Amino acid sequence: MQQDRFNPLTGQFAEERYKYEVQINQLKDNNLEGVTYSYRSVVFYGKASLHGRFTPATKNVLLKETKMLDLKISDHSVACLMTCYLDYSKSGKLEMLSGTYTSQNQDDKTDCGSGTIYLEKVKTSDFEKEPFLLNKVPKKTQPNPVKKDSAINKKTDQHLIPKKSTVTPPKKNIVHQAPVAKKIDNKNNLPKKSGVQKDSTHPEKIISSYIDTGRKQEKIVSKNISSLNRAMLIPKVLKERANSLVKTLEIDEKQVQIDYYDNGAIDNDTITVYHNNELVIDRGRLSYNPITIQIHLDEANPIHEIITVADNLGDVPPNTALMVITTPGRKRYEIFITSDEKTNAKVILEYKPKKPVKLY
Repeated sequence: MQQDRFNPLTGQFAEERYKYEVQINQLKDNNLEGVTYSYRSVVFYGKASLHGRFTPATKNVLLKETKMLDLKISDHSVACLMTCYLDYSKSGKLEMLSGTYTSQNQDDKTDCGSGTIYLEKVKTSDFEKEPFLLNKVPKKTQPNPVKKDSAINKKTDQHLIPKKSTVTPPKKNIVHQAPVAKKIDNKNNLPKKSGVQKDSTHPEKIISSYIDTGRKQEKIVSKNISSLNRAMLIPKVLKERANSLVKTLEIDEKQVQIDYYDNGAIDNDTITVYHNNELVIDRGRLSYNPITIQIHLDEANPIHEIITVADNLGDVPPNTALMVITTPGRKRYEIFITSDEKTNAKVILEYKPKKPVKLY
């Protein structure tokens, strides 16, 4: 992943028309830092700091908003911090992040809801770019000045013609600088631009994106993008069905075992399971005997998405399963999984090793 691969990215909430922008700085160790902007008319404006991590092997991106840096809300709005579990993909020149998010109230930590999110890289921003982005813009270079020979020919009383230089001056780099973002008006605290950004250097492209809050998806129509071949390395069933986030677990051990049982009476439910988009269980029939997989977690690959797909609805719909996760340290988690022909069930395991105890 290039250092500036995701900058900036824009998105939009579906029903509530909240827009979302992310500016990310990728550090050398694949950790991420940056800011997010959330805004909607005069109802809400928030800028939050973020940190996260990119996993090159799986192309997973974890983004966590840590605190609000600037906040302007109406009396009926609350500020929530988001955690995004995303996958990076590229189709031609189009670069995307898509996945799910959870959120919680920054004050009382109550749940603010979850859903799916889709972001695209754009060339312009509704806001001022962060210093780490501006420092990556190539500077204009000037050609080396040619020294003039001031010697005068006494016989002709004319300047001597200097010898032709064999070194070609470097060409000037053409820099397409994004227009400076307008300052946010104190009355509405919002930029006047809409969420659809138009690239002035390539006017035929209009970038769009959306965030689905779990209700009906409402995607902004975009020109030319809909005709692109968005061939991602994601199984078809994971793209055609909604991937509902059931649970996120923080694991401090590097090995986990996952067992699947039928939840209730044996009614011929069968499931297919993907680990970070890779098939690990193919049409397994649920019963009282477990279907078992082993997952390894470490610092290099801390985020693991386990998605359960219903192959059928069994004799008694919907397809239900009991997912039991155990660790060598005898920690045990039980998660009830429900899936059908429209919705898959996603569980995220996040590796967080224990901090060493300081001895004084």
